[in-house]
Amino acid sequence: MNTTIERLEEIENERVKTFMDPAFRDWLKQFNVSRLCSKHEGIDNARRIMADWDPCKISTAVHTFNFTK
Repeated sequence: MNTTIERLEEIENERVKTFMDPAFRDWLKQFNVSRLCSKHEGIDNARRIMADWDPCKISTAVHTFNFTK
């Protein structure tokens, strides 16, 4: 799916128009709906896991066995 800059601008303009609508703002208040997400645990966990996973740090253990002794 290719989204152009123009389409992203249209979406942003629609979002702004929606949030400026008094009826929508009343609906938010009526149902106690928050615009912002206040729980970031999932995002924080994903960032931590991705930071821990570094392909440059992956190494294989090389063992040398001496069977002649």
